[in-house]
Amino acid sequence: MSYLTSPLSANTVVVGAGAAQLWIRSSAPSVDLQVTVSEVRPDGLETFVQDGWLRASERKLDAAQSTLLEPVPSLRRADAAPLPRGRFTAVTVPLYYEGHAYRKGARIRITIAAPGGDQPVWAFAQTIPSGRATVSVAHSPRLPSRLILPVVPGVAVPTGLPPCRGLRGEPCRPYRPLINRPGTAAGA
Repeated sequence: MSYLTSPLSANTVVVGAGAAQLWIRSSAPSVDLQVTVSEVRPDGLETFVQDGWLRASERKLDAAQSTLLEPVPSLRRADAAPLPRGRFTAVTVPLYYEGHAYRKGARIRITIAAPGGDQPVWAFAQTIPSGRATVSVAHSPRLPSRLILPVVPGVAVPTGLPPCRGLRGEPCRPYRPLINRPGTAAGA
């Protein structure tokens, strides 16, 4: 699944961690989710910015350590719980630190998928459960999935768009829109 903002009205600088707060429903008791953040540039190219991942059955956050911009899963065995059957539930996917200047006219894209599809180095080796699950993401006033990024105001962006593949660790490719339909993610 993929979601795209409207074109940005000004240069926007983001520095730090973030989160994707999602309302998901799954046909399996757990799924491994990867959320990828990218910039869809006005020139028709898309630049990878950052991602994060979470096993949905391990969604409980550590209340003492978590903040809005830096959610910390508890990872305690006692806190693991299957997703409720047939109902949407809140899941917060932590996003790793980023430092990126989104240019005016660009759009921010998030893609929600099973881990490893776009960044093979994150392939979860032997922890990928077998099987498939149908996953739906809600985005309505009652179930408001959202992306939270640490915008730093007042930072001047003195240059235009960098050349494709000009940013270290941020590969670039031609933008291809996706049509959202119920999809599959690795089940746990």
